[in-house]
Parts: sequence; structure tokens; C-alpha cells
Amino acid sequence: MKLISILLAVILWYFVVSERSGEITISIPLDFHNIPTSLIIIKNPLESINVRIGGPATLLRGLSPKDVKAIIDLSNAKAGLTEFAIQAEQITLPRGLRITMISPASIMLRLEELSSKKLPVEAILIGKPSEGFEITGVSIDPPVVEIIGAQNELKRLKSISTEEIDISGLNKDSVKKASLNIRELHIKSISREEVKVSIKCATVPME
Repeated sequence: MKLISILLAVILWYFVVSERSGEITISIPLDFHNIPTSLIIIKNPLESINVRIGGPATLLRGLSPKDVKAIIDLSNAKAGLTEFAIQAEQITLPRGLRITMISPASIMLRLEELSSKKLPVEAILIGKPSEGFEITGVSIDPPVVEIIGAQNELKRLKSISTEEIDISGLNKDSVKKASLNIRELHIKSISREEVKVSIKCATVPME
């Protein structure tokens, strides 16, 4: 009986110790709060960071990456390149768990002033109509869109283009919907992300 009691005590001690010393490492997203209304993030090399979390094994086993995120407060941010430290207090955690490691412990962000600009839309056509036909006109609705985005990027733009519109084999008038090509831009808002492109197609005049 004494031997059994000692064995049970050892097993109980083992589980208690393991519950107290458990740790896991997970990747968690960065969540930016309170971005000043006059600024936009144009350079963020990291979408997530790694954290090591300690606590009872039962809590760790039920932990989902969705339960943890790093909240970065940008309320005092200025335009330019700035380093932001990440503290354990900025990471949301279920009760009973703790942060033991953060990697990296800081991130570099570049923010830029916002500005507004109206830009004419340019339709990008690829391919050729059917033999004996030609494109006689192209109109776009709306012809102009307004973009609010990174100031320096908008300064360089004279127009905004559509995604490629394939007119291969076209032999009659056509109206196509086309998304605007804004993949490389840092935009807060745009008046329209999609436009209608009306394409006039007619037979080539006989000589």
C-alpha cells in the first residue's frame, strides 16, 4: 500500500509539474489599431510574428492561433519609417496563459500621407478581332475615378488602367466589365473598382 501511495504521488507530481511548465510556439497575425486618418501603411514586411506561450497543458492543447493576436497601436504614428516594439501586454491571450518569447520583438513600418486624385480610366485591350473586323471606338463608364491613397504614388499617376480585356475573335459591338489594375497601389478608398467598357466593332471598309 505504501508503494502504491508513493507511485500515485509521483504520477500526480508529474502531471502537476507538466501542467505548470508546458509551452508551445505559434505564429500570430499583427493587428494594427488607431491608424491616423491622414496616413496609410505602405511598407509592412511582416504579416505575423512568432510567440512562445506558456501555461497549463490543458489550456495549451485547446489553444487556436485565432485566440491570439498582436495589437499594434498606431495612434501616435508619423509619416516615414518607424520602429515599433512589441510587448507581451500588446498580445491578447486566453486567461491562464502567458507570453515567454516574442520574435521579432519589433517591426519596421513605413507610413505615408494620404491624398485624393481623380484619374481618367484607360482600357487595356489584348488580342485581335475576327478577320475582316476592326475596333472603331472604345468608351468607358465611368471615364474617371477618384482614388484616396498614398500621396507619392498618386503623384506619379496620369491615368489608371483596367485589367487586360481580351477581344480575340470579336465581330460585333460588345460591352465588358473590367476591374481596375490597382494591385501595386496602396489605396484607402476608390470610387469604383470596376468599370464598363463599350467596344465598337465594325467590318473593315473595302478598298
